[in-house]
Amino acid sequence: MRKISAFGLFLVISILSVGLTSCNSDDPYESRINELVIKDVAFPADASSDTQTFRNEDLTNYVAKSSESWCTVSFVVASSQMIVTAEANDTYDNRTAVVTISDTQDATKTRTFTVSQVQKDGLFVPEDQTSFNIPTEGQQISIDVMTNIEFKVNIPSEYSGWIKESTASTRGLEKKTRTFEIAKNETYSTRKGYIEIYDPKNTKGEKITITINQAFTAFFNIDPQTIEVDELRHEISVKVNTNVPVDVNDYSDWIMKGTIEEVDEDNYIYKMIVTPFTEKKLSRTGYIIFSGAISPITTKNLTVTVTQNRLLFIEETGIDVNIGGRMALTLRNDSGQEVVWSSDNEKVATVTKDGTVIGVSAGEVTITVKTADGKYSDSAKVQVKEIDAASLSYTWSITSWKDSVATSLVMKLTSKETERTIHLKKGTLHRVTVDGDQTSDEPVATDNADYYLNAGSEYRTSQLSCIDQADISATATYSYYMVWEYDVDLKDFTFTTPLYTPVLGN
Repeated sequence: MRKISAFGLFLVISILSVGLTSCNSDDPYESRINELVIKDVAFPADASSDTQTFRNEDLTNYVAKSSESWCTVSFVVASSQMIVTAEANDTYDNRTAVVTISDTQDATKTRTFTVSQVQKDGLFVPEDQTSFNIPTEGQQISIDVMTNIEFKVNIPSEYSGWIKESTASTRGLEKKTRTFEIAKNETYSTRKGYIEIYDPKNTKGEKITITINQAFTAFFNIDPQTIEVDELRHEISVKVNTNVPVDVNDYSDWIMKGTIEEVDEDNYIYKMIVTPFTEKKLSRTGYIIFSGAISPITTKNLTVTVTQNRLLFIEETGIDVNIGGRMALTLRNDSGQEVVWSSDNEKVATVTKDGTVIGVSAGEVTITVKTADGKYSDSAKVQVKEIDAASLSYTWSITSWKDSVATSLVMKLTSKETERTIHLKKGTLHRVTVDGDQTSDEPVATDNADYYLNAGSEYRTSQLSCIDQADISATATYSYYMVWEYDVDLKDFTFTTPLYTPVLGN
């Protein structure tokens, strides 16, 4: 019976355990988030963190979300801890974040707490108030101190004699003040005066005498004392600062006396005109003398040096070019720009883009060079002359073979003097190829002649190979010109033919 009773008791306990277990598994989930003891967190301005520990709490299902990115919250499940972290506050304002904790198993359960962080300590002044230029007579200055903390001002003892911090002004005893104005001294010498203060009822005639000594210190300055301009016409100005009479003398005929523009009683602007500079040289210098009478016996002179520079000019003058001859002009260009050359009569002479003049026929022509913007320019007269009363004429001929094209040149000397002779030395044939926007100029053949050409006679070059037919481009244009070296009466010359464009074919 005892065994049965013990077994029965065991059976009852087992049944109850199963029943209880069954009941626990069916119970609904209850979040403990409301039972958590959570504290608000306050941080200093530095980067900081705070750890809160919840003993015997299962934090597996909890998540936290911060309203501000500078604040983050995380959970350490193993140790039942919540870690709140704040970045350093680089602003000058306090800030607050709200952290919301929710239970992933029960969305209806949430908790919030506040994380605050104080502002960054600041003490500074605007950059434009960190340095002051104070005139000799002194002045009051203001410094805007930007701060969110209490501060003090210290003036080192070695400076405290002349730097003092101002205090709030208070109303003093009322005073009867008499005001006197001392006018500007325009006598050009020192002067002395008196002010007397007395009681008219005083029968003794006693007076208080106040002496006024007023000096006269002459000053005389001009600015600037050196002026540089370019070759164009300019108005220049000199500021005169003086309290004495001043005379102006210029010692250059290209600096014209100008006008005076008053600024105030001690300052005026003297304006002058610098005329255009057309001489064939780099610069010219002139002087303007300002003479100030310094009372009572001396005179002070101040000089303004004016330099006018030519930025663009042709160095040559009296230019002669023979018919058919070439002359490269020397250009001084300090403008920093590209230039454009032109001839006012290309029937007399032409000019290349590099400033080489080519004589075409007898006469006078003006060659001009300008900067790309047209601001600076110069010109030169060129006389194109016949060569010692003799001239060369020429004709071209062309021969075409299956594989190549050749050309020849006939030169003829005409002269009023039947005894005139020129000595042909060397001829170079040039080919100019234009293909689309590409242009090339190259020597392609030479005629090393040593031939004396008499008046009325002709010289025919040997046939000069120009171009292989196989190399001819259908889109290109080919032109030729000949440059001859020769002398007349032992004087060397160069003759250049104009461009010749043959019609090429098989």
